[in-house]
Amino acid sequence: MLNRLKRTLLCTLCLMASVVSTAYATRVFGTAKEYANSELIFYRYQDRITYIKEEVFRLKMDEEGNFEAAFGIDRTTYIFAEFGIYYVYFYAEPDCNYEIILPEYVDKSDGDLFNPYFQPTEMQLGIKGMKNTDLNYLIMDFDYYYNRYFDLKLDELYIKGLQSDVDTFINNINARYKKYNNQYFQQYRRYRIAALKNMVTKSEYESALVYSYYSNKDILYDNPAYMDLFNSIYHNYFDNYLVSPGGADLYRVITYGHSISLLHRLIGSDPKHKRKQFRELVMLKGINDAFANDNLQWLPLLLTLDSLYITTEYPIHQQIAQNIADNSLTMAKGTVALPFELPDTSDNMISLEDFRGKYLYLQFANTQSYSSAAEFDVLKRIYNRYKGLCLFVTILTDTDKEKAKKFISDKSLNWTFLFAKANDKVLSDYKVTAFPTYYLIDPYGMLVMSPAPSPSENIEKYLFKILENRKKK
Repeated sequence: MLNRLKRTLLCTLCLMASVVSTAYATRVFGTAKEYANSELIFYRYQDRITYIKEEVFRLKMDEEGNFEAAFGIDRTTYIFAEFGIYYVYFYAEPDCNYEIILPEYVDKSDGDLFNPYFQPTEMQLGIKGMKNTDLNYLIMDFDYYYNRYFDLKLDELYIKGLQSDVDTFINNINARYKKYNNQYFQQYRRYRIAALKNMVTKSEYESALVYSYYSNKDILYDNPAYMDLFNSIYHNYFDNYLVSPGGADLYRVITYGHSISLLHRLIGSDPKHKRKQFRELVMLKGINDAFANDNLQWLPLLLTLDSLYITTEYPIHQQIAQNIADNSLTMAKGTVALPFELPDTSDNMISLEDFRGKYLYLQFANTQSYSSAAEFDVLKRIYNRYKGLCLFVTILTDTDKEKAKKFISDKSLNWTFLFAKANDKVLSDYKVTAFPTYYLIDPYGMLVMSPAPSPSENIEKYLFKILENRKKK
């Protein structure tokens, strides 16, 4: 099923590539001396349901900190980067030049690195020479007033709702910005205000809000305000539907029918979802969120998603469906482990393919992490017992490679160590959010355990079973 999705997606990608090839040239440049000789990667979201990111351009700083990059876009695009303690973003428009101002660099502390709940400092990038009619200025200015009001009045808004001064604020902020004719900004403003209305009414009039803002309006796939409110309204839509009076019908359609026409009929019975394009977006959101829960079985969901992918007439929905499948299947038990190529302690490039033919116990760690360091001694004992059966590989994220190499030498750790940078794709591919993290991969490159138990959680008993099975064979 996934192969079929990918084959069809190739056609879509080819079409998209032809569009991008004629897109306008947009340029980013500037100087940031403290970033000299470094490289920053900027991304966009392929969609705002799965939030899968794709690279847009790279900024390679010279020894003076000068940088410049050009890229092609055919519409206003939200672009972001993550480095140090920051999550930075700006809105790029076709055929525009942006002299961006990078924040003063602050690296993550050890506590940040090893904290799975670390939240980066989010900021909109400054742009030199902005006019007050420019899109980035308008959104930055609007967000300042909107967020300041929200932060100051949060308790009052929740307690008093419409009895608060929210209507006065909405009238004032609308009057402040209604004169600007940037369509993207006006849509952004409209849906941020709608989200505020929905919050103060505690979603009491949510159906009316959907009618007014979604049912018969253009779908703004790339507008954060539009999609943020949509994702909030339709969060866990299928799971909530299951406990509604019509929940049994949805369960039957997904679990036994896998019929996209029946699902269209069921979801379309709600007048808010009469329009097919919007209805499909609701269905995609429902399927995506259902994969993360246990109320609907994984395979029927995948088959339903496949049917939607094949029958939809909207290329963007094909892409979202593919992204949902990728997200759900990536790193799942029984699927192929994603490839990587990283330097070892001697700077030789080593790939996952180099470990084919034996079981592979893969560890993501950092020698400065107490949890990682505590596992190394246990892992060393397991390595000495099972190194004939299983390969052991540790991918380190240490920023100081020489210090890490000394740690490896002092501890007499004799298995393979590779190094990854904080923004390396392998970390997002393997969904590493904490150190240490483990996976067990079979001789054919398939994930046997994803994630796998740590050494102290008795991975040894699983390795022992593998060894016993081999002896029997």
